[in-house]
Amino acid sequence: MSSNNGPDPAPDAGRAAGWWARHGLDLAPLRMSAFRLLYLARLVGVLTYGVLAVSVAWQVWSLTQSSLHVAGVGVGLAIGTLAGLLWGGVLADRADRRRVMVMSRAAYVLVIVILLANSLRETPGVSWIYAATVLSGLTGGISAPSLMSTLPRLVPLALLPAAGALNALLEQGGRLVGPLIAGAVIAAWGLAYSFSVVLVGAILIPVLLSRLPSLPAAPDAAGASAGKASASRRRPASIQGWIDGARFALKSPVVGGLLILDVLMALLATPWVLLPQWSEQVLGGDARLLGMLHAAPAVGAVLAAALAGWTRRLRRPGGVVVLAALCWGVLMAGLGSVSSVFLALAVLALAGAVDTISDIIRGALLQQHTPDHLRGRVSALWLLEVNLAPAAGGMLIGGVAQRLGPALALLAGGACCALGSLALAGCQKGLRASQWSDRALTP
Repeated sequence: MSSNNGPDPAPDAGRAAGWWARHGLDLAPLRMSAFRLLYLARLVGVLTYGVLAVSVAWQVWSLTQSSLHVAGVGVGLAIGTLAGLLWGGVLADRADRRRVMVMSRAAYVLVIVILLANSLRETPGVSWIYAATVLSGLTGGISAPSLMSTLPRLVPLALLPAAGALNALLEQGGRLVGPLIAGAVIAAWGLAYSFSVVLVGAILIPVLLSRLPSLPAAPDAAGASAGKASASRRRPASIQGWIDGARFALKSPVVGGLLILDVLMALLATPWVLLPQWSEQVLGGDARLLGMLHAAPAVGAVLAAALAGWTRRLRRPGGVVVLAALCWGVLMAGLGSVSSVFLALAVLALAGAVDTISDIIRGALLQQHTPDHLRGRVSALWLLEVNLAPAAGGMLIGGVAQRLGPALALLAGGACCALGSLALAGCQKGLRASQWSDRALTP
């Protein structure tokens, strides 16, 4: 019954609750203790990575004054990751995934020790940075397939979009806070203190992962047939495992389409290697501004992830992924025409929102449309592309920027990405029509 002092606020509260239920985060995965533990480990990881990425980029730019060298460090990371994924993808489907994650993340601590020690030298060596990034990629490549393929073991398949949104919020929040921390710490105290922050986080991650339950490999039902067993006897197990994973990805219109689309975005429109040059030469900034530019996409990404509840009700999530790739290309082309700090931050924030929605949908589709006994290898293929394509794209756009400047490099890359997305949309009907699934795949 309404009071005489005014209308009853209950209907408004009910409408607000209903709106949040439709559009807000689904927190159901966080009620599962194992997922919470993994979530905390990922939080520490993305925070430290955000600090590390800005620290390394700024140190390399300061020592070399070359965007190509900044891109070269990314290539070193990708080479190490490639080697790690070749091993880690098979291990994720054949060994205890918790053990793989703990051991590889413990080895990562040594990488940060190298970077910290190098930063304390009177003249830090660029070669030491390259070596450390290769080792960083190696350890990360070994652990990443196990980390990615573990999620469907900890939450029901129907909750994967919700878990993906929570992970996106966590990752983008870390990418927002981490670069800001790096920029502030470098400006106030120097690079050695920034690497020290990363070292603390690197030590904490394997401690948290060690508290997860055991995650033994799933039975390889796909290899039960006599023909495949015979083929596997003729090849090393690791090579046969990669062949099985690649064969599945090529045959699946959803998984294969997602891989092609991600390569397109990363190869043609990867702006991150240009940010040190952009902040100094175009925007007239310093390390603090570089931290803001790295953090700007996370602002939009955090908001997009917090309001990503609508993605679980999409009728054609694959079509939304294609549209997001088109928007990403248009935004990168638009960034090339921006010369003010405010507009640059705004475009990057909007790009971060678009990319996060795409990541949430892509990750859930990939896991739902891959059988568990292949998830390690298919996750490794995905991560291989995620690391190699941006590295190659960074070298491409960095080389163009050296000759034509960062503005024209972004404009050309973004336009090519948008056109490529339209072309892919016309020939990948299976991806456009893909739907959510709550049933485990059988081979």
